[in-house]
Amino acid sequence: MSLLPHSTLIGLLFVGGLFGQISAQEPPSAVGPLLKLYRSGKLPPERQPAVIEMICVRGNEHDLRVVLEKLIDPASMTAETRQKAIAGLTDAAATRKIKPAGDLSDLTRLLDESDPNVRLGAVQLVAACHVAQATPSLRKLALDENADQDLRRAAINGLVTFGGDTSRETLTELAQKATSTRVRLQAAAGLVGFDVKLAANQSANILTSATPQDDFVLLLDSFFARKEGSQELAISLKSTKLSIDVAKRLLRTMYGMGRSDAELSAVLSHAAGIVADAHPPKPEEIAALVQEVSDKGDPARGERIFRRADLSCMRCHSVSRAGGQVGPELSAVGGTSPVDYVANSILNPNLAVKEQYVTRMFELSDGKVLSGVVVDRDDTRVRIRDAQGKLVIIPRADIEEETAGVSMMPQGLTKFLTHDELLDLIRFVSELGKPGDYAVQTTPRIQRWQLMANPAKELIAEVPHLEHLRQYVAGLGPEAWSSIYARVSGILPLEELRQTDKPTVVILRGEFDVKEAGVVAVHLENTEHYQAWIDTEPAPSTSDFEVTLQPGRHALILRVEISNRPNPELRAAISHPAGSTARFEIIGGM
Repeated sequence: MSLLPHSTLIGLLFVGGLFGQISAQEPPSAVGPLLKLYRSGKLPPERQPAVIEMICVRGNEHDLRVVLEKLIDPASMTAETRQKAIAGLTDAAATRKIKPAGDLSDLTRLLDESDPNVRLGAVQLVAACHVAQATPSLRKLALDENADQDLRRAAINGLVTFGGDTSRETLTELAQKATSTRVRLQAAAGLVGFDVKLAANQSANILTSATPQDDFVLLLDSFFARKEGSQELAISLKSTKLSIDVAKRLLRTMYGMGRSDAELSAVLSHAAGIVADAHPPKPEEIAALVQEVSDKGDPARGERIFRRADLSCMRCHSVSRAGGQVGPELSAVGGTSPVDYVANSILNPNLAVKEQYVTRMFELSDGKVLSGVVVDRDDTRVRIRDAQGKLVIIPRADIEEETAGVSMMPQGLTKFLTHDELLDLIRFVSELGKPGDYAVQTTPRIQRWQLMANPAKELIAEVPHLEHLRQYVAGLGPEAWSSIYARVSGILPLEELRQTDKPTVVILRGEFDVKEAGVVAVHLENTEHYQAWIDTEPAPSTSDFEVTLQPGRHALILRVEISNRPNPELRAAISHPAGSTARFEIIGGM
């Protein structure tokens, strides 16, 4: 017997009530027919993830209980379906505040699963459902120096969610004694929700032995999420001896997160030996600056400054649709805005902020304060994008107050620049969209590439065969890749990926979404030796080739051997050959 398409099956179930109603002992359910089908055991395995997702999105606590009971039985679901069920139950508990009915202590059994993905999801699920019986297991994981990093991180987050004396004691122990600075910083960040002053003191102590290579985003984010957090951290750091480089890194991280809190900025600026924030410029100062930009500014140097990680320009703004999405797209800004407007926008970002880029501040019932640009909202949640480009979901039930904020770009960001660098940056932005080297691109090029963070040795040592490609590339999640961006010209400067001056092998991915099937043409310009694949199929060993693709997301995969020759670079364009019916869109963003 042939199966109905998924969309048709769902429609029949909801509209026709094909399988009747659920048991009279349970309250009315919005997913009654689906639940009946799921309980029947007749649902094909390939349909189960979609049905489970629908139950978790719309079902009540008794519906979720059915999913939970099957989840606990390893034989009732495939590994993929179990992960979908765990994610759905976690989201229902965190966002809709609905968790499975009845005793949830059986969930702790999942913490002992051999599948690492199931274990990781189980830690997140028991935390979202506040399964108190899991506290000893999470404490043990958090304190285990040999535990998987992701699992340990999730366990610490779980303890933060649980609260209570045991969690506080465990986090304090970790902040003081863990061998990893990363774990100590995470524990101190978790303590912010228990006692801001204690967390600030512990953080100051950790930061005295930190290095500029440590990641301070989570720590600062935790303090910024509390009304008094930034001030308390500033007070603790006043009596702390920070290294100049750590103070600079903290300062840059803070500004990169869209914050320029006066007290903390002053303390860190003093420790870093950097002057305090300058006042917004006067009209006559802007006029003089514009003349200097015209006389001395260099757009090529300015583009390099714009791409610098410490300024975080590309975390907020996109150019040719590649980059952040919390600030305006800048591809055409110079063609529509005079230089004085560009200079004012950089030096005084709060002067004129378009409505869609004004941040919203959300005070939550647990004391947290979150801010970002609103993406969308419905009856159950608000989705915002924060200054780091991260999508944050806020349950509406948790929101106590919402107010308008300011520009996501912090005041004073340019204090990290010399005067000449400022001139170059303004010149670059003011050239965007004008005819010439920085005109709006009309050729579809890959502007956002993704770099594999830790490629397997099978990919690096030699050209991988298809099985290795499918095993070590195709199945990787988004956390395995980091975004890197081409210049306005579409050229990706490969020297930025090279390790010191040694030849380096990297795995790159450029993605595009095919809307209608057909033939697409790929044109590659690469100064280095490379191999190319479309998805997991080998591409012809020529710089120009054509391939027929079906609708869906596809990827151009490149293994590039970056030599130590000067200025290695790569550029890739995708276009329609004559007569092709294909429609596609190159994927940009973060």
